[in-house]
Amino acid sequence: MRQKLELRQPVVINGKNYKELEYDFDELTCEDYTMAATYADSKAFRASQNGKPNAAIMEQNISFHMYIGMAAVVAANRELIDIADMERIKGYDLIKITQIGRNFIAGRSAEPSAQNSLERQSEVTPESTTQELKK
Repeated sequence: MRQKLELRQPVVINGKNYKELEYDFDELTCEDYTMAATYADSKAFRASQNGKPNAAIMEQNISFHMYIGMAAVVAANRELIDIADMERIKGYDLIKITQIGRNFIAGRSAEPSAQNSLERQSEVTPESTTQELKK
């Protein structure tokens, strides 16, 4: 499902400023996924050479979250955008794209919901496991 990422700072792609980008995780291919993992591993390897820790677990790998978010933008705009364009994104927009990728990896939909978080929580509240006292 195509969704929009609104950028605080426009990114220049092919000479044009973009303030928002579409992304679509349904368009990701095996190649896109592997590319994101490869970029993340490459960046993490370079960081580990400088004494910074590397999160090898996919759910904790911030670089992978960022690159899988970027890959979803590329997948939705193959004719227009490549990963080099996405690497020009900066500032708070990097956090946004990382959060999008993290939600995908965690299996959470980034789709807006009509319910608020309290309503969703009440749907999955387990029943009490304590037994009632009989009189």
